[in-house]
Amino acid sequence: MSNFSFYTANEIYAEKYFQLPKVFFTNVKYKKMSNDSKVAYAILKDRFSYSVKNKWVDKHNRIYFVFTVEELKNILNCAEGKVAKIKKELTEMNLLFQERGGSTWINGTKVNTPNKLYLGKPEATAEDVYLIDAAESQASSGIAKIANPQKYQSNSKNQGIAEIANPQKSNGTNDSSGIAEIADNLYYTPSLDTNRHLIDTRKAEQESILLENFVTLMQDDSIATFVPENALSLIKTFSSTLKDAKKTVKIIHNAKYKAEQVIQTKIVFEELPLYGVNTNELYNTLLKAYQKQKTETVTSMDNLIFTYVKNWFIEKAGQAVLQANQQQTKSGPKIPMHDWSESI
Repeated sequence: MSNFSFYTANEIYAEKYFQLPKVFFTNVKYKKMSNDSKVAYAILKDRFSYSVKNKWVDKHNRIYFVFTVEELKNILNCAEGKVAKIKKELTEMNLLFQERGGSTWINGTKVNTPNKLYLGKPEATAEDVYLIDAAESQASSGIAKIANPQKYQSNSKNQGIAEIANPQKSNGTNDSSGIAEIADNLYYTPSLDTNRHLIDTRKAEQESILLENFVTLMQDDSIATFVPENALSLIKTFSSTLKDAKKTVKIIHNAKYKAEQVIQTKIVFEELPLYGVNTNELYNTLLKAYQKQKTETVTSMDNLIFTYVKNWFIEKAGQAVLQANQQQTKSGPKIPMHDWSESI
């Protein structure tokens, strides 16, 4: 018994994994998905058992999730903007469906219930099945080659290994000289231009390139912003530098946060269409601010954008959310206590 090797609890949990569908890496439709969205799908799929435990199954026997934005941020370990991007991408791929939640009263206090999230099944074509089987067969073949390399290595491959091991003997003196010249060129750096005009010109060109690619940079998965592409393009057009453009995006985020404080309600920009709000109005709001700058004397453009955007979130977006919540309170469906209270 002293030689028996037992599994411990820690070892069991260390061997638990999230499973990624292989079709995500074979199907052209899913290949363009970000890795963040693929991982998020695997994490949510793994929580099916948790949903069943909490009785998160609708009348059609379909499994759903009941998570707030904050809970999803914790589960996926990312900021609100990244959660919104992931949800949007999964929705576009028909891998996620959202059903807007409502509100109810508990001990005299109104509590908003989060949206219901449904996962969709990935599509697998006959070509996907073939590619997955082929990849598995190739992997098995590769393992066999590693286990018995002498059986699978030809003389030509052995010769190729010999040439790599001793390039001078195989390629001759001239080739070796060429390699040496390439190596020298790799480490060659021209003398720095000390002319101030040329240095300033180079910096201006660099700044221009960065600003030109501002929209692409802001849409990167590592940057959390809800500002849509058309608004980002407008900001780029009216900004002199990349720093100024990023500052404007920050002002918009601050304006949204201030509006949420005023109406005491959380606003998720990507979910506003569910409340009947046209998110293109944010673009129009920015356009009005920039137009005023061109036609009138504006003391502080930053303050003007902040005020315009804040008022839009309060008067349009925020009021739509508040009104929808009030309607749900009066006539919305009654939600069983166990469906949402256990997730708080």
